[in-house]
Amino acid sequence: MTDNNSYSALNLFNFEHEELPKLIDPLFPKIGLASLVGSSDTGKSTLLRQLAIYVSLGLDEFIGYKLFPQHQNVIFISTEDDPTSTSISIKKPISKIIQDTSKDINLLNHLKFIFEVDTNLTNPNNIFNILERDLKSNPTDLIIVDAFTDIFSGDINSSTKVREFLNQFSKIAKTYNCLILFLHHTGKKANKFSASKDNVLGSQAFEAKMRVVLELKPFPNDENLRTLTITKGNYISSKLKKYSKILSFDESTLLFSDTGKEVLSDSLSSLAYVNPKKNSILPIIQKLHTEGKSIRQIETELKSQGYRISKSSVSNYLKEQKNANIIEKDFEDIDYSQNVDNIESEVLL
Repeated sequence: MTDNNSYSALNLFNFEHEELPKLIDPLFPKIGLASLVGSSDTGKSTLLRQLAIYVSLGLDEFIGYKLFPQHQNVIFISTEDDPTSTSISIKKPISKIIQDTSKDINLLNHLKFIFEVDTNLTNPNNIFNILERDLKSNPTDLIIVDAFTDIFSGDINSSTKVREFLNQFSKIAKTYNCLILFLHHTGKKANKFSASKDNVLGSQAFEAKMRVVLELKPFPNDENLRTLTITKGNYISSKLKKYSKILSFDESTLLFSDTGKEVLSDSLSSLAYVNPKKNSILPIIQKLHTEGKSIRQIETELKSQGYRISKSSVSNYLKEQKNANIIEKDFEDIDYSQNVDNIESEVLL
């Protein structure tokens, strides 16, 4: 090793870690940049506040995933809210969590909120300097930035500007061994499509800089459900990324919980559209498919019966039918690090 930033291959080979250390297993690493994205009114801020509370209280589970906080310290940069509105928004979830876990409420001192943010590097009190001063004296597991578009003042479509800005946060994460989690938005039409890293608003440089990107979407036709999808995960199994976790939201407590159900991620867009004649079309499609008819032949037969339908719709309905044998599966006992290759069933709500 020649200096603090240079390592030989032998040095790296001799590291003790066999797996990437996680803050949330298998989602988030302990160190680096990550993002939760979604459209407006999906509950992104609420979900991130819940995560911050869980980490500060030292809880070991979050919406069905294992939590491994080391210091239990969290910094929450909130640009969209103020102290009063934040106070109101955390009272219900904290009261319920404390009631259920019997944790000491004084542990909430481990969660710090910052509401005023200055990213001007010429200002000695810019957010980067504030974070560094805090992190030097208080080792922190997690920094949450809500929201990225409020602290980034440049052209969001400029790859160079976005990358330069995020590099400053990346340096902080690596220097102080913490995860920085950005709340970000998706494009206006993203809800019409399945979850994808391509839905992220602005330059591709944002997504490229993240080690993990999760997308929170409303579940079709049920306002109390959301889907959480891993759209990017450098060290996450492709089989885990194949499914979207279904979360329930309780408005009385402002808390998300794991339903124990998952849905194939690429089926979300087809679930969102409901053909008014779907109930009469599906049995015909299923029967013709069972008879060995091709998609084109099924389309032709349906049109001869007066239905207006395209080949792509037939294909989507077949895919939906294939995965619509509703199966509930409990994932609590799965060891993600060892048993991910043994997940066999396709799970749909």
